[in-house]
Amino acid sequence: MHYINIIRVEKLTIILLLLLFGLKANPQKIDLITRQGAIHVLYEGKERISGGVPIFQGSPPGAPSIIQSVEKDSVLLLSIRADNQRFIKGDEFVGVFFDKINDYQTGISLWRYGPYLSWTKPIRIDPLGQMAESDIQFYYWKHSDGLYGAALPLSGNGYRSTLGNDNNRWGCKALTYKSHYQDKDIPCIAIAFGENPFELFSRIYRVALESMGKGENIQAKKILPEPFNYIGWCSWNSSNYGKKLNEDLLIDAAKSFCENNFPLGWILIDDGWIQHRELMLTSLEPPKEKFPNGFHMVVDNLKKDFRIKYIGVWHTINGYWHGIDSISELGKRYRSEMFSWKHKENTEIKDSLLCPFYFIRPESDSLLAFYESWHKYFRSQGIDFVKVDYQLITELMAIGNYPVFQFSESIYEAMNKSVKDNFDNAIIHCMDMTPQAYLNFGETAVARCVEDYVPYKPEENYNLVHGNAAAHIVQALYNSIYFSQMVFPDLDMFQSHNPNAVFHAIARALNNGPIYITDNVGKQNFDVLTPLIYADGKIIRSQTSLLPTEDCLFTVQDEVPFKAFSKVGNKGLLAVWNAADADKVAGHIKVADINEINGKDFLLYEYFSNKVRMIRRETKINIELLRMGFKLFYVIPVTDGFAAIGLTNKYNAPATILAENKNGRSVKVKVYEGGTFKAFVETKPKQIKVDGELIFEFRYLDQILILDVLQKNSGVHPEIEILW
Repeated sequence: MHYINIIRVEKLTIILLLLLFGLKANPQKIDLITRQGAIHVLYEGKERISGGVPIFQGSPPGAPSIIQSVEKDSVLLLSIRADNQRFIKGDEFVGVFFDKINDYQTGISLWRYGPYLSWTKPIRIDPLGQMAESDIQFYYWKHSDGLYGAALPLSGNGYRSTLGNDNNRWGCKALTYKSHYQDKDIPCIAIAFGENPFELFSRIYRVALESMGKGENIQAKKILPEPFNYIGWCSWNSSNYGKKLNEDLLIDAAKSFCENNFPLGWILIDDGWIQHRELMLTSLEPPKEKFPNGFHMVVDNLKKDFRIKYIGVWHTINGYWHGIDSISELGKRYRSEMFSWKHKENTEIKDSLLCPFYFIRPESDSLLAFYESWHKYFRSQGIDFVKVDYQLITELMAIGNYPVFQFSESIYEAMNKSVKDNFDNAIIHCMDMTPQAYLNFGETAVARCVEDYVPYKPEENYNLVHGNAAAHIVQALYNSIYFSQMVFPDLDMFQSHNPNAVFHAIARALNNGPIYITDNVGKQNFDVLTPLIYADGKIIRSQTSLLPTEDCLFTVQDEVPFKAFSKVGNKGLLAVWNAADADKVAGHIKVADINEINGKDFLLYEYFSNKVRMIRRETKINIELLRMGFKLFYVIPVTDGFAAIGLTNKYNAPATILAENKNGRSVKVKVYEGGTFKAFVETKPKQIKVDGELIFEFRYLDQILILDVLQKNSGVHPEIEILW
């Protein structure tokens, strides 16, 4: 650990680098030096970031402060040790700020925008001085020599940090929202560099999360909860945003899927069921006029009569939008354990009145009891999972009451324990793109990474806030760059009867998170939905999250094809959209668009056209897309003259392959179910067998084997054997 002691004496700043126990200079790739009253970050001996100093907002030069530096796995973790004499107001920040990034080419910030401050969107930072003042959750950049850099804010000890700009310096802003609170150690910022941006993103988050004591909050350590292995339907848009939500709507929705033999896996009862007074929770149970028998009877009907496997229910993290009604029977139960905070009556109105709202104190045992009693009630009604919304509110609840990060940790500790006890961690986090939320996801595995889906309308635009399908996908996939490090990203629901439904669908198909729709009853387009799933309702998922390709990490909405990739084993999936406000875009695709795919020769297959070609690793394929156009490619290594594509009646054909084994002059491929199986076969097979039976009807065209695989027995995965 390095300690950089910064002592201010009038206008003179003296920086002393104290190496403990005679420690020599850091031999790692990343290091710090001191020069001219500031710290400078080196990578492989070259100065990459210059002019770092601590800043205490509102504090004049005074008592010493120490920048602490820890290096782990070539990630630099910086924090500040404040002197006991330094007073920090709750609404004033502390941070480490730098003058510049040397040889800076361009960068992207994922910035939390208003009015709700619950979602982030990509903003290109070029030049560096354009960075927003605060609320940047992740920042990455590229140097002119091709090296990538990344920085993320650290939180802990009551402090919540974001990145931002202060007087044309960039760095972190840590604050507590609680005056007279003081902790000597203030986490600030993690910084790292790398040649491969995806390796860099993974490494910096792993090290940073572990340093904050949040090592369990890493996607690689998590399992997608069982309900989300199936396709779902959410009541939100179909119920006119909750206004028409009742038992009948849920039954009608389930019936419409059942009558079309579509195997819907789950239903989410979204907002519109809560008993409240002026948006304050008054009861844990639904109102009689909407659900006369509670949830139990309708849930029982949905599961037994319509074969819906799982039912979820929505609530906010603080009960309802404005907390708990203190004068209701529910409020009286917790009255002695509640605190108040002030917040706008209407977030969307700038001059809205500030009103007092109430919730349970974080130090009270009643906090866990509240979540447990609510969730146990849900369980008694047959509910299997929850969606918990409005998670940004913990920031506002803390102001003037508690150190924000400490407060949020207490809220999430109680909620997550109840979710684990009652739903085996089956939760969808929502309105959550703020550090005091996402850093506290714990073992839970699913979280929204994009603002609400906006239904199609003729006058829609490309604005990244409430924009069209293109804007939604761009925002979601850029946000997934950092959210996928912690959770399986939820790209939100969509509607299959949207004119741009397939634009939406292929993004969900190539991702590894949940897939659900909010179709109006009877309006479903099953031609759009069926390729997303198997016959049992399970979704067909990639093994990695869908992320922008390396050459699209900085393009945002430029007039070029927007490309994103995911992988199934060593097979690549590549979606390409015209996500720009342009009548036509042109560019190219290449094997290297799939990060770390191995092989020399590859099969390139396009889903919608069924076009196939062989390419080498260095080959570039030109591509043009008209407005709102899209293509879906599989990039599959060819080994010994063979490449299995999978069931091509599904968007994610490579994921339909469960096993693949080559043994001498035969190959065995096991697929999940029956369908149209395709493979590249350099030499025409002599025989084809399915489950041991010889098959005579197959097509072999231009070295592509096409085979209609029948599903003979339900639940049995067909095995295809190809013999030469």
